[in-house]
Amino acid sequence: MSLNSSGLMPTAASTAASGVWLRRVLLAVAAFETLVGLIDLAVFVPDLNIINARLFIHPFFAIAALVLAARRYLRAAIVVLAAYILAVLAIGEPALATIDSPLGLSLLAQQVIFGPLAVSAIVLAILDKLLWLGAVFVALPSANLLLGMIPMILFTIGVMIYGAAP
Repeated sequence: MSLNSSGLMPTAASTAASGVWLRRVLLAVAAFETLVGLIDLAVFVPDLNIINARLFIHPFFAIAALVLAARRYLRAAIVVLAAYILAVLAIGEPALATIDSPLGLSLLAQQVIFGPLAVSAIVLAILDKLLWLGAVFVALPSANLLLGMIPMILFTIGVMIYGAAP
């Protein structure tokens, strides 16, 4: 495949080969990242000691990926999500997910695993090959964050149902 002026525009091969589920996965990942980015921005910006570049670029990348996935530009959405992963690693932020995952992905493992997977996702999207694998690669940091949040979510639900201990 040659790169022309259409770049990452959807082609008949990519839209036919990629099912509706691929679009839904990318929409879900981008929506989750948008939600997390906007919540982080709203919570941490008032505290001037915590302001960093990741807080400001996260919502922009996430909203861009959400719009691209909604408009069926799946390859471009994969590239934008992968670019965010690489940008966070380049900025040198502590982690993509500040909550430890039940999978045991430490900070070093996140930095060693997520970077090469993001580069692989970009290459797969540009080559228009195995888009489902590229979507899985860019969904891993979000899945890691979500899995790390499950104990906190369950605890909150328990407190809401049964109330606080006396």
